[in-house]
Amino acid sequence: MAIPALPPVLLYRLDRLRVEVGAWIAHTANVGLFIGVALLLGIGSSWYMIEVGTALTTVRQGPWTAWTNAATNNLDPYTRAHYARRGSLPLSASIAATYEARYDDDGHRLHSSCEYLLESPPLEASWWSLAAYDSGGLLIPNPADRHVFTSETYAPNPDGGFYIVLARDARPGNWLPVGGAGRLNLVLTLVEPRSAPAAGDPFAEVRRGPLPAIKRISCR
Repeated sequence: MAIPALPPVLLYRLDRLRVEVGAWIAHTANVGLFIGVALLLGIGSSWYMIEVGTALTTVRQGPWTAWTNAATNNLDPYTRAHYARRGSLPLSASIAATYEARYDDDGHRLHSSCEYLLESPPLEASWWSLAAYDSGGLLIPNPADRHVFTSETYAPNPDGGFYIVLARDARPGNWLPVGGAGRLNLVLTLVEPRSAPAAGDPFAEVRRGPLPAIKRISCR
């Protein structure tokens, strides 16, 4: 038995329906793609603002970065999230300048499989400290139980500057053990930098003079 042909009007309507459904599917896919791209861009930009910072929230010199609004009345949400993510409580930027370094002078990620030389001129501050942490922000366990050098515990050069060596194995002089921590974070804190004007700019030192250079010596 032959199947009767569909009326031309019905065929036209079915074809229109096919076209409209196809257009709706394409539109939905484009909207989904747009939303996906927007989400990725939003997440990526938020990560960058929190993890790296911008000129609005940080100052930089060489490998060192300081978050200028930390623990102040001008604390912005990105600086708050930066320290909350690390679970750390920074000193107020109105009295101290805290700098972080995760890369050496050549832009390589600091890692415990490498040995580094930190070379610094005299640091003009009432008190300073330099500590090494793992990527999770924890002090690095080591047999020497040594985690930090301060303006009271380091061996200075004749001019008041210093050398500090980051290495797994013991080194003479100012040796800061890094064990097998993997990725490293360095934190340099200057309390009451003497270069700051009376009005209060604890980051004048990073804008004015050099901070410790971080040079990679060798890697395993």
